[in-house]
Amino acid sequence: MSETISLDELARTIRLSTSYFSTAFKVSFGMSPHNYILSRRIGHAKLRMIESDAPLCEIALDCGLADQAHLCRVFRRITGTTPSSWRRLAAHPDASDAASLRSAA
Repeated sequence: MSETISLDELARTIRLSTSYFSTAFKVSFGMSPHNYILSRRIGHAKLRMIESDAPLCEIALDCGLADQAHLCRVFRRITGTTPSSWRRLAAHPDASDAASLRSAA
């Protein structure tokens, strides 16, 4: 998760051209390979925030993001909220929010 994943490497792994792989991936998963990887990284960040008290800068690096600011930008774009707000809500959820947070991680 913390390493760079290039589209060319992914395509070569399954012996497809980069453009064909990208198109086939989007048809299969409903999003580009880049957005899929970002969503997986944010999912990993959510788990880390629930399971530890690690600072966001450490979680960002562990998830393969450049820094805390990058984590915050991507996290907000995908979830609609900031990592710190999400973490606070996950730490003290209402009964109605608990199930949705756990399933979203």
